[in-house]
Amino acid sequence: MEQHTAYVLLSGGQDSFVSLIWAMRNFQSVEAVSIAYQQQHNKELAYASRIAEKYKVKHFVYNIDNFFRQLTVSSLLGGNDHNQKHQLADALPASFVPNRNGIFLTIIATHAYRYRQSQIHLVTGVCQTDYSGYPDCRDNYIRTKALELSLGLDVPVYIHTPLMWKNKAETFEMANEMGVLNDLIENTLSCYNGVETLHPWGRGCDNCPACRLRKNGYENFLKLQHS
Repeated sequence: MEQHTAYVLLSGGQDSFVSLIWAMRNFQSVEAVSIAYQQQHNKELAYASRIAEKYKVKHFVYNIDNFFRQLTVSSLLGGNDHNQKHQLADALPASFVPNRNGIFLTIIATHAYRYRQSQIHLVTGVCQTDYSGYPDCRDNYIRTKALELSLGLDVPVYIHTPLMWKNKAETFEMANEMGVLNDLIENTLSCYNGVETLHPWGRGCDNCPACRLRKNGYENFLKLQHS
């Protein structure tokens, strides 16, 4: 991996930030890619830009405009309570955007393809341990997506998921070990409502599912530190 470039999906949130730092430590070079899709909490894109600038990482933003809004529904696209069930799937939260990760990974793989490299290495912060139940965050989906992209581009595509089997407390611990815990807390935004109020665990509204997950993870991280 040290001889290759990593292309990191950077949302501006906690998991993508930690994944970016991980990539910087494991690859020769890194580029970050963000996707603007008219998400309600689009403030996170400003955080992604600031993160990339601070760490001197090339940053590309692709605007797919109202692509998802034309296709489907999600509370991240507006109109619904984040704490309710999804209109199209009772087993999933309202924040689910169907096939979002699949679309994002296709975009970033296509971005990487332009460089005509012998291998394409993608990095994403998806996680199957502490997550909202999104099917496109699962390990078997990611491994299958890597095969699909490899076949579609006729180039080996590897998707690295450094957080796949980590809970949020372990993600905080990972950031702490890499010396970027303060940056994680102060300079990332995961809140579904785009609230930037700073708490001990990070910025957010302290009410949406993303904030509750992050807060609980930080509290468990502190317990581990004092155990």
